[in-house]
Amino acid sequence: MIGDQRDVSADANPNELNFITPPTVGKFMLDDSFVRLIMGPVGSGKSAGCFMELLRRARLQEPNARGIRQTRMAIVRNTLQQLRQTCLADIQLWLSPIAHYRVTDATIQVRFPLADGTKVESDWMLIPLDTKQDQQRLLSLNLTGAWISEFREIDIGLIDAISGRLGRFPSKAIAKPTWFGIIAESNPPDEDSDWYTKLEIERPPNWAFFRQPGGLDDNAENVENLPDDYYPNLEANNNPDWSHIHVHGQYGKSLGGQAVFRASFNPGFHIKEHDTLEVNRAMPIMIGQDFGRTPACLIGQIDNRGRLVLYDELSSEDMGIEQFATTLLRPLLHEKYMGMKIFMVADPKGRDKSQTNEDSPFDVLRRLGFDVYAAPTNNVDPRVRAVEQMLLHQVDGGPQLIFSNNCTLLIQAMKYWYRYRRKQTGILEDKPEKTHPWSDLCDSLQYMCMSTNANYLGKVMQSMCPRPLKPPLPKGSWT
Repeated sequence: MIGDQRDVSADANPNELNFITPPTVGKFMLDDSFVRLIMGPVGSGKSAGCFMELLRRARLQEPNARGIRQTRMAIVRNTLQQLRQTCLADIQLWLSPIAHYRVTDATIQVRFPLADGTKVESDWMLIPLDTKQDQQRLLSLNLTGAWISEFREIDIGLIDAISGRLGRFPSKAIAKPTWFGIIAESNPPDEDSDWYTKLEIERPPNWAFFRQPGGLDDNAENVENLPDDYYPNLEANNNPDWSHIHVHGQYGKSLGGQAVFRASFNPGFHIKEHDTLEVNRAMPIMIGQDFGRTPACLIGQIDNRGRLVLYDELSSEDMGIEQFATTLLRPLLHEKYMGMKIFMVADPKGRDKSQTNEDSPFDVLRRLGFDVYAAPTNNVDPRVRAVEQMLLHQVDGGPQLIFSNNCTLLIQAMKYWYRYRRKQTGILEDKPEKTHPWSDLCDSLQYMCMSTNANYLGKVMQSMCPRPLKPPLPKGSWT
């Protein structure tokens, strides 16, 4: 069971086993998503949470006609030696009265009676992935569930492969599985791994991901069960890159590059639920606009507390600024911000005339009814510093720069994809990599942050035109 006190001993009664779950582990165990993953530093109680969850699910299995609660679980890791030294050793330490290991078939047999007269019979099969034979064995089993240990070391394609083997034991004709699914734990993978992409960018709807605090954070988990100064000693005796992952619970550095704002952007602090952000209709809307053949913009507002709040984002593929403004931007503004004053801060290069006609991007936007102003500079260094300053500054204990969770692409760029490319020598480039749409949206953010200066804003507000936007054109039209 999930409880508030840990009381596990060699002679503990399995019906009274009371396991203290660290807060994140408790949420992980109680979730019912088909795939559940938990990530954190070493020593944070992840593995114990996983085998206790297998035990809990085995206990909750519907009994068959003979009163037996039957389940079959796979415990998967790279090698059999790793399985024996970590998973098996921990299970035997905690569950020795009810768990018996059969060396011949590498299976842990969990057996114990319940007070209602039924009996739990659960087989936990240790499945390494050393050889093709091991992999074939895993993909030929009929299972109830699976625990993938240290998932970062395993090919992410295993999740899809193993999914079809779950929920097939016990047979539906006997007593269908009350629960089936995958649980997995790990220290953090690298930022350029497939696991990072799956967890942070393309997470499927039936996946749940839980992330524990770092070992030196104020809310670090499971420290009461670790030696004194466990994490400070680990950090002192290992290199910074190792400690970044195993002590602080952060993603490993990418070999391809480093996020520009990795040290200043804190998702838990800077990102807010869109429904909690209220637009102040008495104050103007600011648009940060980037040009090129992939125009992108951010829509936000400087509130009466001096915070820049970002509400929406737009990006595009292979279109000019007129098509972007008429088919994407203007309809969104009319839908959400009708009747409000709106001004645009854009890339200063947008004042340059086109080679094919006399119109610049600024001319096009002004013809469409937008009040457009050039950002103070197009130099990347002051632009990045402007964002850094706002990320690091607080207003009344909260962020000065607030991201709505509607801005999913921008958030992904801030976390990872807007980055300094790493040269073959290992040294980072001086300027951020130009990658669409990540750099387009971050450029838009930089124009906005530079434009929050009081003197700049004052000039903008004095010169703003009172005319409303033209109504949107019919859907599909942009000329």
